[in-house]
Amino acid sequence: MKVEQKRADLETIAGLRPEAARDERAAAAERAAQEKNTDQVRVSTASQLAAAAATAASQAPDVRPDAVERGRALLASGDLGRDADRLADALIDSVIDKG
Repeated sequence: MKVEQKRADLETIAGLRPEAARDERAAAAERAAQEKNTDQVRVSTASQLAAAAATAASQAPDVRPDAVERGRALLASGDLGRDADRLADALIDSVIDKG
């Protein structure tokens, strides 16, 4: 069995100057730096809107004093919770609309 030794083209490799290798490395580093500076991130309009909505929601107070006062007034006048059928219909409609 004969084993053939495959040799790289040593004449070509040996013909390279060390300076050329350094120049190539410097050029590669420069190209990498230029490519790094061209990276961009674009945020879609929908994402920007969602971020703005989330920010607004996080800054809104947890309790709305005007709604609390309106509820207290309705409770005091007897208008709040007086029509259980209407409340049940509203709850069922809201579940159906979400489904």
